[in-house]
Amino acid sequence: MALTVSSRSVRLAVLAGAGVLAATAVYAVTDHADASEGQAPPAAAATAGHRTTAPATTPTGPTGPAATPSAAQAPPAVADKAAPATTPAARATGAAGEKALAATRVTARQLPDRTAQKWKELAPPSTRQPGPEFQLNECVTVRGATGWQQQGFISAHKTPAVQDSLGFPDAASARAAYRAVLTGMKDCEATSRALQKRYGLAADARVRQTATAGEAAAWSRTWTAVQGLSAPGAQANHIYAVRRGSVLVLLHFDEWDSAAPRSYDPKGDADVLAGLTR
Repeated sequence: MALTVSSRSVRLAVLAGAGVLAATAVYAVTDHADASEGQAPPAAAATAGHRTTAPATTPTGPTGPAATPSAAQAPPAVADKAAPATTPAARATGAAGEKALAATRVTARQLPDRTAQKWKELAPPSTRQPGPEFQLNECVTVRGATGWQQQGFISAHKTPAVQDSLGFPDAASARAAYRAVLTGMKDCEATSRALQKRYGLAADARVRQTATAGEAAAWSRTWTAVQGLSAPGAQANHIYAVRRGSVLVLLHFDEWDSAAPRSYDPKGDADVLAGLTR
């Protein structure tokens, strides 16, 4: 669905990941958007050449120069903590599939750096049907998922964390998706720097793998981000990927320099992965 969005709505588009809850955009990004005025690259940077395909219940872009990831699609003026957006298509994954997705869910108390961030859940988890492609960030695209459960969180600094659990037909398909994440993150520093150069920013992106454990891995990316799939400006992104049977669990949270000093030490990422694999 193509929507015309105002510059203000474009500012609400800046959460990393695909299909982020509209409530997250309202609660997490409004203040950051104001602080970032003047930092954003041209309007075309909202798409940055990336395509995200998401369920019909969550309209997505890009569909034009001002189009943005799904979080930007004109969230309501007041974000209600509505019931999960479960559609007949989502239920087609079957009870066993939904149970597997639900089993991977984390709570606010399990998120990294919870003492400093004081994470809170934004709404009940949303179960939905994924599109052909799921874009985690500028570096990672996942294909072939048949089920999708998402949970959004908000920090005391109004910065976001999002867990996406993607179900696949079998363990082999989930393993292939996990390997695609590894490939994308391996090249993420080069991908991020190329994007920065494209929009006239200093190529300062640095990506490092911070922990591994079997089919589980964590990364940290620090950079001056291009607006679009990420918020504009200096920040750190923390990314986690775990394969659990036929489910790929993706978790990420952001530290925006304009919101608060960075407080998380990635040395704790091994413990985060341990929690996600249980």
